[in-house]
Amino acid sequence: MRMEIFASSLALALILLPLLAWKWRINIRTAIVGAVVIGGLTGFIMNQIDSSVPELGMIVLALIELCLILIIPFLIIMARFYRDPERSPVETENVILSPADGEVIYVSKVDGGSSLVSTKGDKVFKLDEITATNLIPDVAYLVGIDMNMLNVHVNRSPIAGKTIFRKRTKGRFISLRRQESEVVNERVTTIIENGAFRVGVVQIASRLVRRIVSYVEEGDNLEAGQRLGAIIFGSQVDVAIPELENLKIEVKTGDEVKAGVSIIARYDLRRKL
Repeated sequence: MRMEIFASSLALALILLPLLAWKWRINIRTAIVGAVVIGGLTGFIMNQIDSSVPELGMIVLALIELCLILIIPFLIIMARFYRDPERSPVETENVILSPADGEVIYVSKVDGGSSLVSTKGDKVFKLDEITATNLIPDVAYLVGIDMNMLNVHVNRSPIAGKTIFRKRTKGRFISLRRQESEVVNERVTTIIENGAFRVGVVQIASRLVRRIVSYVEEGDNLEAGQRLGAIIFGSQVDVAIPELENLKIEVKTGDEVKAGVSIIARYDLRRKL
């Protein structure tokens, strides 16, 4: 084995893949571990190619090396992206489940009687600009969940109930890093009512997203954790939580959550404060 080929593959992977991970908001530790594995695998393959076809020039070998370092993680991402595992909530009583896999990027409190909510940076938006509806006027919290390209992208219902509203709002496809993305990007809003309160789920497109798929229609009855839609490639999902008795938010910024499994809020309508 030519160690210079192995070393070049490893070095190139450690340069390129963490940069792409930063751009796509993938955990940097995961990216570094992946780069070491993919760089090592690429180095092994390149040595086999060099041994089998020694007449290939350095330029051709370098191009093959670069292609492998980009193609291998792409295939891994595609395999992970299209996963749709079966899941069953551990708890369904008096809880609100996460509608998406990913990282909690904010938990914004909405002041009582206010129609404004600050979600990113110092910009303040009307809540109905984000949810595309005023059907949930008593929102207390807006929880944002960032989905990177390694997450499962099937979204699930946070509560059991009836779908009373589903609307696709046409818009742009700008980066979710920009503060105004939540109010100008294309999104699909779904509101579920369980007879006591309503919860809103907003699927927000990103620059890479060109398709938001909805599996439900207005009038459908959903179980907690049931699939309600999917977003193709990296994106964001917001959940609007109403003011409830004994409401306790169970997540904070930076937490990792799983759709239909992780509990983002608890409440108890039977007990008085």
